[in-house]
Amino acid sequence: MGTYGDQYIVGKEYRNSTAIETNQYHKWLNGPLDGGINPQRGIGKLENQVSGEREFLVFYSSDGQSKRHDPWDDIINMEDGVAYFWGDSKAGDGPDPLERSGNAWVKEEYCMNYAQNRRSEAAPVLLFQKERPGYVTFRGLCLISGLNIRRHKDGDDTVVNYRISLDILDADSIDLEWIHRKSRTGIDSGGPEAWNHWVDTGTVHRYSVYKDRIRSESAQKPEGRLSDLHSDIRLRLDGSNAERGKKLEKLLKKVLNSMDNISQVELTPSSGDKGVDLTGKIDLMTEAHLTELNTKIDFKAQVKNKSGSVGGRELSRLASRVDDGEIGLFFTMSYYTQNAQEENISTYPIRLFSGKDIVELVAQTDLASRERLNDRVVEEINSSV
Repeated sequence: MGTYGDQYIVGKEYRNSTAIETNQYHKWLNGPLDGGINPQRGIGKLENQVSGEREFLVFYSSDGQSKRHDPWDDIINMEDGVAYFWGDSKAGDGPDPLERSGNAWVKEEYCMNYAQNRRSEAAPVLLFQKERPGYVTFRGLCLISGLNIRRHKDGDDTVVNYRISLDILDADSIDLEWIHRKSRTGIDSGGPEAWNHWVDTGTVHRYSVYKDRIRSESAQKPEGRLSDLHSDIRLRLDGSNAERGKKLEKLLKKVLNSMDNISQVELTPSSGDKGVDLTGKIDLMTEAHLTELNTKIDFKAQVKNKSGSVGGRELSRLASRVDDGEIGLFFTMSYYTQNAQEENISTYPIRLFSGKDIVELVAQTDLASRERLNDRVVEEINSSV
């Protein structure tokens, strides 16, 4: 690889050793640059030595190794592609967070470029996290989406600090060549597509680990005792294709009704259900008691008691029935194809429940005892179809 690496990959650990020859953090970042980041600081910068312009900000979070939660912990949410990073004020500092140079750099960058929509002038943020001694994990390329002053207690001190909101861009890796070229010359060439797209259009494409959460067929099927419960549901709620479907709908109605945050679950009429088998409401704030604000969201659900896979066409049918402000729930005793999952993640407001998910839900109710449905439940469902 030479003296420094080719790229940083999101989610990968890199050596942050005291021996400079094996350091993959500040040695790689600084590379051929004159100057560079200070490895001991939470906020660093890479700047053009000729113009003095900041070309990158580097955020280093050490909260990943903390054994307890503090109010000033950084939050890095890879699922939603957002992060919340505290500035570099510490206990004992004065009331002005700008006394810390890192905070001053961030405020100037945000106010002069990001907030003014001067996207081609804005310095992207490289986000790293220390999760164990001697290593850092690269968390991604970010934009600054917000900046607020916050106060929190640290012992007897009140710390006045910046809380920096970040959008993590949808880029799996960042080339060191781009970092070094931009830092040396100010020429923004060779950056990731998500960064270039934001610079050109202002549209943010956030990172999401959901793109890496496409479940295999085997991962959607239950194992062990849950597999026995799955077989028991298949065996004892049997009949024609239509009857099996109606029986599973009735079982899922019971499951959903047993949940504290779900209410008004109803079966749709057998004739003309148009791809919707169950309807109901999900309360987003079950612990809150508000007199005027409605905290419930309507859902429409489709149920398939089949052995074959579920594809994108079946999901699109339910999606076409889900109105604005609603969500869809799709339940199958089998599994979803990879293409269906990818299409759903990018297009539909639907949550997918496989055979494994269904039996896990059933097992958490009093409808089943270990690997079997309760007899009274089976009798009630079979007699009603």
